[in-house]
Amino acid sequence: MPSSTWIFAKRSVSLTKVYSVLGIFFAGFGIFVLDEIVISATNSPYVLIPIGWAGFGILFFATSVIFLYIYDKNNGVLEYLLSLGWNQGDVFKRYLKASLLLALILFIAEFAVNVIVTVIAGNLAAVLLGIEMLALTAALSFSAVSLVTIAMVAFSSLQKQRVGSNSPLGLVVGVVVLLPTYFIPEVLPFSLGVFADLLIAGLAGVLSVILLVLSSRLIRREKMLP
Repeated sequence: MPSSTWIFAKRSVSLTKVYSVLGIFFAGFGIFVLDEIVISATNSPYVLIPIGWAGFGILFFATSVIFLYIYDKNNGVLEYLLSLGWNQGDVFKRYLKASLLLALILFIAEFAVNVIVTVIAGNLAAVLLGIEMLALTAALSFSAVSLVTIAMVAFSSLQKQRVGSNSPLGLVVGVVVLLPTYFIPEVLPFSLGVFADLLIAGLAGVLSVILLVLSSRLIRREKMLP
C-alpha cells in the first residue's frame, strides 16, 4: 500500500504538469551544461554556473506540491483531514515530505545522468567533480524547497487566489535563495564560490529548521480551512 507521502506527491504531479515539465527542462539543461564544463575545464569557477539551473529545476519540479496544498485548502481537503484527527503538524509534514520526495526523485535522475555521461567520457576527475557539484546542488535545492514549502504552508499571505488559478507567491523565496548562484562564479574564485553556495544553503536550511520548530505556532488550524 503506497504511503501518504507518495500519494500526495503523485496527486501534485497529476494536478499540474507545467511546473514538472519546466523542472525537468531546467534540470536537464543544467546537467548538460555541467557535464560540458566539468569535462572540459576541471576546477574552473564556471563549473558553479549550472548549479543554479539544476537547482531551479528541482525547485520547479517540487512546486506542484505547493499548488496541491492551495488546491486542497480551497476545496476542503485539509478540513477533511483535520476532521479525521490530523493536527496542523501532521498535515504540514505530509506536504513537506511530498515536496522533498519529488526533489529527491529529480536529483537522483540528475545524478545518474551526470555519472553516466562523465563515465562515458572516460574522465575520472570529471566524475568526482561532477558528483561534488551535484552534492552542492542538492544542498541548495533541498534547502530552497524546504523553505518555500514551509513558508507557503505557514503564511497564508504567500498564496494568492486569482480567477481560475492559484499563484504560489512563496515561490519567490526559493528564487531569492538560488538566484545568487548565477552571479557567484562571475565574482568569486572556485573555492570561495563553493563556500558562498554552502553558506547560502546553510542559512536557508537553518531558517527552514527554525520555521519547522515554530510550525505549530505559525500554522493555526483555521488557516487550513477554505
